[in-house]
Amino acid sequence: MEAGTNPVLGNAERLDRFVEAGRDGLGRMSEDDERARRGAAIDGFARYAQLLREAAAGSRPARYAFKLEFPDGRWDLAEQELANEPRVGDLVWFDGSPWQILGHRRVPRRPSKAAPHTFLACAPAA
Repeated sequence: MEAGTNPVLGNAERLDRFVEAGRDGLGRMSEDDERARRGAAIDGFARYAQLLREAAAGSRPARYAFKLEFPDGRWDLAEQELANEPRVGDLVWFDGSPWQILGHRRVPRRPSKAAPHTFLACAPAA
């Protein structure tokens, strides 16, 4: 279903644009306390936009596998049930913290020659 035919999806897309503009403005803020407060508010709006998309989809949730990639090179695996598969740039939450979808990663199975596992790669949201 396209945003043009569903006003809820249109609202989610508009909210996503405001979230993106807000994130762009955070780097120009001089006070750390204010930047953290606004960053938390922006994360809340991003989560709300995701909830709008999930509600508009009306589909049954599916389980998705995620590869959480930490800045220091470590990584972990997690699963989450979502109504729609996240897209690159979307935010998902793990233990109350936002993670941004980077794309798909294929991890080979060892020692098996079976098809590799495919995960949605994520990095901590800035």
